[in-house]
Amino acid sequence: MTTLPATGPVTSPPRPQADLRMTPGRWATLAIGVPIALVLIGWSAFSLVADIGGASFPVSTTIPVQNGRLVASTGGGDITVHQGRVSAGTARLTGKVEYSLVRPTFTVSASGISLHCRLPTGNCGLNATLDVPSHTAVDLNTGGGNAGISGIGGVASVQTGGGNLTASDLGSVLTFTTSGGDVDGSGLSSPHVTTDSGGGNVTLVFTAVPDYVKVGSSGGDITIVVPRGHTSYHIKSTLSGGNYSASVPTNDASRHTIQVDSGGGNVNITEAS
Repeated sequence: MTTLPATGPVTSPPRPQADLRMTPGRWATLAIGVPIALVLIGWSAFSLVADIGGASFPVSTTIPVQNGRLVASTGGGDITVHQGRVSAGTARLTGKVEYSLVRPTFTVSASGISLHCRLPTGNCGLNATLDVPSHTAVDLNTGGGNAGISGIGGVASVQTGGGNLTASDLGSVLTFTTSGGDVDGSGLSSPHVTTDSGGGNVTLVFTAVPDYVKVGSSGGDITIVVPRGHTSYHIKSTLSGGNYSASVPTNDASRHTIQVDSGGGNVNITEAS
């Protein structure tokens, strides 16, 4: 008798997976996503190279002051401006320019100082101290670094693309603008101050009664401190949120005006203790 071998169930070989069907939506995703991914990869690599390839060079120069005014545009670094021991009609700049890969153009002319950065990424800015003669008007523009200004007697206009702005011991008309940093002013005897912050806090402390103060902040807190006394103020306020407190004498007929516009932060107007 012949014994047949035992057999199990018969299975078919696995079928190959079907090719991924390219629908119009998938084609659109590839057409949009691949170029964006390549750009991001290339930009990240370029930024890394720019960070690694950093360099700097020192600057020490005199700057002519034309008609009592000095104009400075300083890229993204930090700059401090104050009254110094310099000859009348001449300011002095001391510091260094830091940059990535491509050396920026730094010029000094009768119209002021200017730093032109040639790359859209990496580090590029002037970190320096600017000494100016007494009663010099200053127009300062920094692309993103911190700015400090103190002790000058002339009109001051300071604009920074995002850094903090510090001001002290100033007595002339002031205009401060920052796209996101804080504004901190102390020892101010200025009669006219206009300040605008893209989101940071604003603090102004006056040692003399101001005639006109206008402060705007897109989100930070606003604090204004005026000298203690009997002076009354005409206060105008526009608030999108936050708490409001004013503990100073008020009178809508007063020639001393304080205007605050807050995008969401707290507002506090008070007298010095």
